[in-house]
Amino acid sequence: MSVVRRFLVASSLVRLIRKERGGSRITEGYFPPQGGRTSYVRVDGQNCHLVLVTSTPDGNTSEERTEVPRAHGDALLDVCSGKAAYDRTAVAVGGGREVLVDRYVAPANLDILSVTFESSDEAAGFGAPAWFGPEVTADPAYERHAVGINGAPQPGEIGLTNAALDAVLDLIEPRFGFGRYNNATAVKASDDGSVVNSLRRIVGTTPSTVATAPLPIPAPQITPPQMPFVEAPPADESETGQPEPAPDTRMEDVFESLSQALGAAVHPPQEPARDDDGTFERWTVRPRRNQQT
Repeated sequence: MSVVRRFLVASSLVRLIRKERGGSRITEGYFPPQGGRTSYVRVDGQNCHLVLVTSTPDGNTSEERTEVPRAHGDALLDVCSGKAAYDRTAVAVGGGREVLVDRYVAPANLDILSVTFESSDEAAGFGAPAWFGPEVTADPAYERHAVGINGAPQPGEIGLTNAALDAVLDLIEPRFGFGRYNNATAVKASDDGSVVNSLRRIVGTTPSTVATAPLPIPAPQITPPQMPFVEAPPADESETGQPEPAPDTRMEDVFESLSQALGAAVHPPQEPARDDDGTFERWTVRPRRNQQT
């Protein structure tokens, strides 16, 4: 014999639980109760069972299930007095206890929790978590066969507190390694690697590429061509005391050299050949002098 306690729950918490844990659609068709016994057909995916539930005055129930072919189950659903469809999610709470979260979609919207116990003493010693709503175990309108035959009751708005939301987050987050009661050392170790790796993925680099990235090569510097060296004319007689030489009559060569140098500055010539010591060859233009006899 088992004892079932039922609780209401805020619909927003049920949506959060189903988003993280998923659920399965269950359809049940109920026959009218007779002599404290309730029978119904249950379709869960490809599984189909005919269930007989016997209740005692003290609230205990016993259940017998018989598997039937899916075609027979569909035929029984057609002749049932009432039907109900809900999405069920199983959630483990403290002490290894399992809570069934049912979100009814037919005959009307209803969110309800159910916890099954082996005895009345065990049921009485259960402390409801902070995210549980009001208990409706004593209200027969919230039993599954009553919902299927008579329709879902309208409990009104279920209050939501910050403590209830924190309790649900603590319940579902450990699956991803961030729960409040998880090993803090393990979380820190995963953060040390995951954060860095995430940043590396964002910038599109890895440690190896950062370490071996080639340095930029500076652009080669081009040395402008040097102006031809022209030897200064000798000083006059007043400075050296020597007679002034006759003026140069071949200055055209000098002008021609200067013109070539200026042209090279506008149109840079090919890089001159280097000597063995790596320096440029320096050339000098000297004017010719006519010696008077």
